[in-house]
Amino acid sequence: MMLAGPASAQSESDFVRAFAGEWQTLDPALSKDGACRVTLEAASNAAGHQVQASHCTGALSDLANWKIVDSQLGLIGADGAVLARLGGNQIRVSGSLAKGGTLVLERLAPGTATTAAAVASNPNTCVFYGYTASCAPAEARQTPVPSGSDEKARASVLVQLNARAEARPDAPVVATIPAGTCVVIDQCTTASDGNWCKASVSNFSGWIRQQAMRGNRWPVLTYAPGCSAPQAQR
Repeated sequence: MMLAGPASAQSESDFVRAFAGEWQTLDPALSKDGACRVTLEAASNAAGHQVQASHCTGALSDLANWKIVDSQLGLIGADGAVLARLGGNQIRVSGSLAKGGTLVLERLAPGTATTAAAVASNPNTCVFYGYTASCAPAEARQTPVPSGSDEKARASVLVQLNARAEARPDAPVVATIPAGTCVVIDQCTTASDGNWCKASVSNFSGWIRQQAMRGNRWPVLTYAPGCSAPQAQR
């Protein structure tokens, strides 16, 4: 089941059945002492459906319930305020936080408890630097941050790269960014497939994934921090 269009087109019971279960976010801004984990309960209550949350902080520290809000999956605080509105599928949902920023929730497979540390890039693993056959240096694999002289973070795009409407692989493509483009980074978040950043270039903005796979086998760095990107290791 997809949650990209109006949820009202689906019965509420189907919606709850599809999205109830255990989810997590690996965003360090929303996690404390481990990945923020939320269990979306199927049982109804006066506020919708209960949420059990652990290791959550920041914008999710007050998370208490969930329900359909404006045709999306809504996360609700203890005071009844909407904390986030999310769309996606039964494996991954993403959307905007009411306090600003983006949330990516991914379903936990039975018996797993992935942490941010477990999915962080191993510095000893070769991630190819764009189209090259060389490994990206550790500094090129970091999340872009503003420099001392620039109030906006920037990144150098290393490959032809799809920018998507949301921070998930199945979200619609809003544009394709050519290799060699310098983009402004508005915000970043972390998921099980690495960093995603919202990039602005020309007259559009979209989410770009920092690592991709070459031939479904080899990890590739798709962009590096700054517009004078670190050179590949030789």
